[in-house]
Amino acid sequence: MARSAAAKKVAKAASTGAGGKSALSDRNFLFPGAMVLVALLGIVLIFIARDQRYDLAPHGDPTTADHWHSAYNVYVCDEISPSTYVNDSDDDRTGIHTHGDGLIHIHPFLSTVTGQYATLGAFMNESELVFDDSKIQLPIGTVLDENNFKCGDDEENAELRVLKWNTLDAETSTEYVTDLSDVRFNADGQLFTFAMVSPSMKSSDIPRPDDSYLKSYTTLPNEQQPIGEDGSGSTGPTLPAGELPATEEPSDSEPPESEEPSEG
Repeated sequence: MARSAAAKKVAKAASTGAGGKSALSDRNFLFPGAMVLVALLGIVLIFIARDQRYDLAPHGDPTTADHWHSAYNVYVCDEISPSTYVNDSDDDRTGIHTHGDGLIHIHPFLSTVTGQYATLGAFMNESELVFDDSKIQLPIGTVLDENNFKCGDDEENAELRVLKWNTLDAETSTEYVTDLSDVRFNADGQLFTFAMVSPSMKSSDIPRPDDSYLKSYTTLPNEQQPIGEDGSGSTGPTLPAGELPATEEPSDSEPPESEEPSEG
């Protein structure tokens, strides 16, 4: 009997040992497999992150080697603003600015405002002006909001648009009513109109910016085209008085042919 009981214990121990080895073998197999999966997942994440960085990196023109100019005007209801945005080149941080001459000077100092990041929003931010899909700060300082501004006797609120002529010779413009801050500078000699107008107004009826000053400017030698980074404070080339853009002192008056909506 004693011998039988001892044999049973030996058999049981042998059986338990075999099971333990099997479990340990399974664990030894699962661990390397898990490590392989983790490594593969890491590789995938690296490629995804690299693609995302590439997508966010600046692409295309302008680069920090470019020096471009664009002309603009501001059109409210049915009249071009006689003022231009003031010179901000003395404290230029990015290289997209104005000299108060009716031109936008585009020669990025930083890669953060090159390629797809060289935009109207970058210009307005550099000039510390209010600008988004519904609001624009005029050169005289007034901020117009399409949500509470009307032109003339319109029952509807006005609409903020940006019109872009891609070249100096272009006769028709591209109209933007959304993502206005993302409208790009992507060539030298482009024209832009910031328009707060009646929704019923056709963009083809909005006047093209005067390009005569821009044409005169672009024919000057480079040394006469100040870029605002040498601390000279120069505001632009000297042209005949008749060719200089008009300016006026800031005023608290409302833009012509417009009224604020009645409350209630």
